[in-house]
Amino acid sequence: MGAIAGTVRMYHPLRRLIRFEAYGILFILAGLFGALLAGTVPAPVLGVLLVFIAASSAFGFVINDISDIALDARAHKPRNPLADGSLSCRTAKVVSAILLAISVACMIILPLSLLVLELSTLFVFITYSFWIEVKNIAGLDLLYHALFPALYGWLGYVLFHPLDLTGIVYIVLLGIFGAVGELGNEIRDIEKDRHVRKNTVVLIGEHSAFLLTLGLLTAALAVITAFALVTPGFFWLLPFVPFGLFLLHLVYRAMGEPDYCKKFVDVINFRAIVLAAGMLLTFGLGRMNGWF
Repeated sequence: MGAIAGTVRMYHPLRRLIRFEAYGILFILAGLFGALLAGTVPAPVLGVLLVFIAASSAFGFVINDISDIALDARAHKPRNPLADGSLSCRTAKVVSAILLAISVACMIILPLSLLVLELSTLFVFITYSFWIEVKNIAGLDLLYHALFPALYGWLGYVLFHPLDLTGIVYIVLLGIFGAVGELGNEIRDIEKDRHVRKNTVVLIGEHSAFLLTLGLLTAALAVITAFALVTPGFFWLLPFVPFGLFLLHLVYRAMGEPDYCKKFVDVINFRAIVLAAGMLLTFGLGRMNGWF
């Protein structure tokens, strides 16, 4: 009974450490959507790729929390379970090693042609938190966060189809949304970060960061609209564009409500997951039924 109780007590901190529902789902959807855009049907190798995406992204989040223990401990209610003592650093290191081993196992199974992208994914996650510590370098922090979903979408696409215009547009859009995610995180954490970090939001200020976020989201919606109008078979994207405006509204609201500013990132992530899942379902059903 004691072992069972200990497992239950550890579950919530582990969930907070891995943060799968916050970003892992979006990353998996990025890879899956990329595969469907490439014109594939479900195949065992796609399942292996999705496991790689889940394991490698979780690995990245765990090592990021390990690197942020001292800084996050300054927060009143740390999201990092290592910072509030609900999970030990030793446990986190074991978890990160297991996730890395799973990622490497998937890399061995997947086609050799994906190896450069897979290694790039691990390199980006590691150097974001350690060695180079890109999260502390203005500009590069946005680039790296753009690469997180973009690389996963790229992997899903080229697993089944050579990179073409459709794939490039998809990767660019993922990159924009990845950069938006980083801006949101930095806006939320600016009070904690401003004295110890030199990331983009600390450098340009909160108001300018909000404007940049709105600009990037607007650009993404414009690219989606233009691509849907000029590319045969993608007209179905247009009904989803108005839903993207709700994301703009959330950012605009956070600009004027300091209390809401602390939680708008989680709300955006949830709505983005719902929107992405709806688009994926629509495209999958359309492809299965020959609608487009």
